[in-house]
Amino acid sequence: MAVHKALLIASVLAWLITPAFAQTSPPALSGNYLPQVLASSEAHRESLERLIAGKPGLPYWIRSLTRQSRYVALASEEVTVRAKPMQLFRACEAGRCEASWLRILYSADGKRGLLYIFDDKLGIKIFGDPLPEELSFLTRG
Repeated sequence: MAVHKALLIASVLAWLITPAFAQTSPPALSGNYLPQVLASSEAHRESLERLIAGKPGLPYWIRSLTRQSRYVALASEEVTVRAKPMQLFRACEAGRCEASWLRILYSADGKRGLLYIFDDKLGIKIFGDPLPEELSFLTRG
């Protein structure tokens, strides 16, 4: 009985002390790749799917972003918009990067996404109703 009591006390103390010393940092918003983030984050994936769902004429590589990673993706960049960290991704169609590319800006939790597409046949398309400050990151060269 004394052993059980000692284990219980030790467990409670460990639980109480650990949060004071443990530093859990949020995931890095820069240096990530879109295919891995879409595969591992339901929030990012669902946000992107909402943006492109039912949009006619999108190139195949864009419509299949969440299912296939047959595109060129650069490492993400952390940007700050209205004092909030956001994650900016760049990607393009393999072999046609000058002619068909996109930028996706996500909130830190991935639940809000904004999409800017340039395609030589489609033109420019913007999805997600970005604020002017967000749009400036989506349109930067």
